[in-house]
Amino acid sequence: MKQITMLAVAILLAMGLSAAPAFAGSDMNPCNPCAMKQKINPCNPCSMKKKMNPCNPCSMKKSMNPCNPCSMKKSMNPCNPCSMKPVKGQWGTPGNQSIRPHAFDNFQQAAAYGKKLWSDEKLGTSGVACLSCHGDYELLHLKRNQNFPHFVKMVGDVVTLDQMINYCMLNPMKGKAFDKDSKELTAMAAYYRAYRMQYRKDHSK
Repeated sequence: MKQITMLAVAILLAMGLSAAPAFAGSDMNPCNPCAMKQKINPCNPCSMKKKMNPCNPCSMKKSMNPCNPCSMKKSMNPCNPCSMKPVKGQWGTPGNQSIRPHAFDNFQQAAAYGKKLWSDEKLGTSGVACLSCHGDYELLHLKRNQNFPHFVKMVGDVVTLDQMINYCMLNPMKGKAFDKDSKELTAMAAYYRAYRMQYRKDHSK
């Protein structure tokens, strides 16, 4: 009787060991979500069809995905300042700090205003204007084709164009230096560029 009982136990154990791996590897194993067929596995969002997967925002159509600001129409995206429509009367990127009130719409406007300033003897108290010394390109050393900043013997230092302009305002013209962000300093520098471009055009023939 004892032998029969042991034999029965051995048979049951053998049946259990052979059935366990088959069950574990089958696609019907509820304990292993990866073993289940992907199309019917609700536990694995990656197995679902992209268009039907609400857990994956990347699978949604861009126009319908509120979680992805890049998918929104530019005109409707408040996270991208470059996509915002410019406000009438407003210049530059919306929301950015400006260095001064709007002064010029283009380079030509700045150069035209600068030309007036270069000819204005009332900028200083000495009675001379910029063109009093630099008419017909005099004393600008444009033949050297130097770009600012460079060393200027009169100043005794390396200076930028803006610094050179203010040096002349303080010394030959006996006036006041322009503010670094002023439209006047921008205009003076713009006309210098236009003046230099005209010189190169006149002397390239």
